[in-house]
Amino acid sequence: MRSPILLLLLCSFNLSAQLLSPLPDHLNKRLLLAHPTTSTIEVISTLHQHQLIDLNSIELVGVYHKDETYDYSQSQLMLDTLQGINMQLYQLTDTLFTDSLFCHNACSQTFQQLFDESEGIIFFGGPDIPPAIYNELSHDRTVVTDPFRHYYEISFLYHLLGGYQNSDYTPLVEQNTNYLVFGICLGMQSMNVATGGTLIQDIPSEIFNSDETKGLEHLKPEEIHRNAYAKMPINEGKQLAGSSFHQIEFKDYFFPSLAKVKPELKPWVNSYHHQSVKKLGKGFVIGATSTDGKIIEAMFHAHYPNVFGVQFHPERSQFYLKSKKYIFQPGTQPKLLSDFLNEESMQFHVQFWQGINAILLEL
Repeated sequence: MRSPILLLLLCSFNLSAQLLSPLPDHLNKRLLLAHPTTSTIEVISTLHQHQLIDLNSIELVGVYHKDETYDYSQSQLMLDTLQGINMQLYQLTDTLFTDSLFCHNACSQTFQQLFDESEGIIFFGGPDIPPAIYNELSHDRTVVTDPFRHYYEISFLYHLLGGYQNSDYTPLVEQNTNYLVFGICLGMQSMNVATGGTLIQDIPSEIFNSDETKGLEHLKPEEIHRNAYAKMPINEGKQLAGSSFHQIEFKDYFFPSLAKVKPELKPWVNSYHHQSVKKLGKGFVIGATSTDGKIIEAMFHAHYPNVFGVQFHPERSQFYLKSKKYIFQPGTQPKLLSDFLNEESMQFHVQFWQGINAILLEL
């Protein structure tokens, strides 16, 4: 076993030359985006176009690992034609292994430099995390499709926030406690695992003794976290939406304060996950749950004011573009995503992003 002193030395960093080119005169800060796919870029562009986040003075840097399964050449082609946002892509090329995610590794110096040269980072949704990373065996319904994405994102988050894995390590965010770290869906799960937390690997079977292929009729609305109708063999080929809608309940001050809403509000949110936070990672506090209290829907850091995550999806482009309709249940008429939200819930989403924008402006 490595001694605490040796671990502390291993997690020290040697700085080198600036990693990214100097900012142009008309820009004054950088925001990193993990997993910068075309859909991620569309999300950010849509939020900017609808004046929910102001990117006029911000350079975006999409950061990804060379061994991810996604073809990022498509993202570059999109950026070459996209107007209105300033963005570049950065590829990490060093190899990562599961036994070196939570200490000094081949990417540590790059993580330090990316942190030094930015004001924040957003982590987005995606597939299941390899359970070995949080010391559990794989559930039958856990499907790992992009391991190197998880290795890079979780190791970066550990470097940023620290965790129960090593109490002697000083997180990078200690060097700038206002640094923004925001995670959506998988992003929140990754934040939790990186800081020493664990996950419920399959909500239907572990929490509700259910099976998604049986449909939804036997479940209450608060027990549905993605659209099981789409998982039923009888509905194969019907192109049903994969997500669902349910309400959340705030458990602390953080998110009502961020979105400037009443703490008793129970907004409807879009949900698309079968895994969720189980044991909280180091430093995190529950910010919201499903209304039955069984699933953690949001969390925030007790010590760093701009570190938080949500399990639901406030970033859906179609909340604002309203150019596509969805069918969630067989035999029903297609509807806009925004039609599934009442006025208060839609306003919560708008004000949620306005709250994040206020953070970005102050960084």
